[in-house]
Amino acid sequence: MNITKLQWWLPKILCLIAACASWAYVMNEQDPQVESTYIVPVEVKNLDRSLVAINVPTEIQVVVRMSRSQMIKTRSDDIKAYVDLSEVASGNYANIPIQVVLPASDETVVSMTPQTFTLTVEPYAVKSIPVTTDFFGTPSSSFSPSIGSVSPDTVTIAGAQSKVSIAEKAIVSINITGRNADFYEYDNIGIVDADGKTITGLDIMPAQVQVSVKITEEQKTGNIPIKVVTTGTVAEGHAIKKISARPSMVTVTAPISFFSKNHEIKLSAIDLSGMDTSIVKTVEIPTPDNGIVTPATVDVTIEIADNN
Repeated sequence: MNITKLQWWLPKILCLIAACASWAYVMNEQDPQVESTYIVPVEVKNLDRSLVAINVPTEIQVVVRMSRSQMIKTRSDDIKAYVDLSEVASGNYANIPIQVVLPASDETVVSMTPQTFTLTVEPYAVKSIPVTTDFFGTPSSSFSPSIGSVSPDTVTIAGAQSKVSIAEKAIVSINITGRNADFYEYDNIGIVDADGKTITGLDIMPAQVQVSVKITEEQKTGNIPIKVVTTGTVAEGHAIKKISARPSMVTVTAPISFFSKNHEIKLSAIDLSGMDTSIVKTVEIPTPDNGIVTPATVDVTIEIADNN
């Protein structure tokens, strides 16, 4: 009876083993192990707030072996890379390992670049430095730039003590290409040392400043004739015999474009309505925008005579 039972169960057990082997083979063929490369950012953990870590890689390259189905679902941000700096103080450290955490237990790290790095730890420092401006580009012809205001005019920088200590200025570079009018803009800040070399890796607060730039047209000085303007009609039977101004020409200092648009300076109109006698009147000379006129007034003589 026992032999009969063994003969009955033995084929079933063998079939089950064969089925499991076939299933494993098919699953491996249908969902094989593959390797995929990811670029993963590196996080710093457990560093004392009074310290700054320097030379920590911003990212690493990780090659992971996993099933094809898992690879389809895995993204770079599913993989975590970090360095644990809970035990460090100021100083230099060689061969600091980078830890990698994979999202699934059946995944394996094949390689990572880099695996270790040389770490420098410094005290955290803070200071304020002035903001200075630097123009680049070329404005419109005959125009030149100047700074109206910078707000704020100082910024706070923070980071590794060795970098903060050599920082001298916060530079704002302003593009003035083709500009011919005043403008405002927000600009990013760069930090430089005493030799003008850029310092990176510092926190800047605020990261931008508002700059007011004045664009001024170059000026020239020249002589321009006076134009007397009248309005109204003299008394009946009378006529204007002569109009003259003294001086007849004035010296003007004004933006260059003023001279191309104005070949004479027109005075405010003098009303002659009903007049029957000659007049002499002192008239103020209009002053151009951003300019001056010498003299400031002119004496106008208008001779009116009887037609009879």
